[in-house]
Amino acid sequence: MSCEDEHHHSHGSHGNNNHDHDHSHVAPIPTSSSQTLNSKIDTFKVSALNMANAPGELAKVFKTPDKKYEIRPVIKSDCDEQLIINIPFLNGSAKLYSLILRTNGNSYCPKTIKLFKNDKMIDFDNVELKKPVQTITHPRVGVADDVDETEVIVESDNDFVEHFLQRHKFTGVQQLTVFISDIYDESEDQCRIHSIELRGEFTELNKDPVITIYESAANPADHKNLTAAEHQNNIQFGS
Repeated sequence: MSCEDEHHHSHGSHGNNNHDHDHSHVAPIPTSSSQTLNSKIDTFKVSALNMANAPGELAKVFKTPDKKYEIRPVIKSDCDEQLIINIPFLNGSAKLYSLILRTNGNSYCPKTIKLFKNDKMIDFDNVELKKPVQTITHPRVGVADDVDETEVIVESDNDFVEHFLQRHKFTGVQQLTVFISDIYDESEDQCRIHSIELRGEFTELNKDPVITIYESAANPADHKNLTAAEHQNNIQFGS
């Protein structure tokens, strides 16, 4: 699919440039095994609109703990800086606590991110018309721009940003959609993401079959056959 076919929408004005970039930032605490949701994501069905990467690379951005510090592959937007990522969960639903992102820290750094839940019809034609469940501002924090292209691992906890979500709004989530609306450097036309992590609670759907125990209705023919057999036995044994 061509860039024009996938992302055929026009941008309005970027708005004013008077953004406060002086965000306080504290590195996330390590995720406990009971709260990580990355293993509950259906990575075979994750998808993105306006992504420059090969489709198979998207699943690798939801890293396991042993690959936390890997910065490859880097998910990049294609035609411009906007990106829509659909994250479905496996057989169940989640209550989301937070979203942890590792992005670029200067150029290509996402700024405004809008989150939607359980809406499978979002695309660039309608996303600006829909009301997000929550809008977050991502600080200008992340992997340094001058990291060697061949480098695979960068062990820096300060590159990760945890966005705490409104838990009462993110219950029963079967799919989370992340819309990166803009970036800090308006001279660039691409956003970049190194990793995504979700924290929260997960509830498996009950797939146990419903077993109904019932008593079959009496068959008059069976009763007739049983009565005849009893009568024959009585004659045979002289009852």
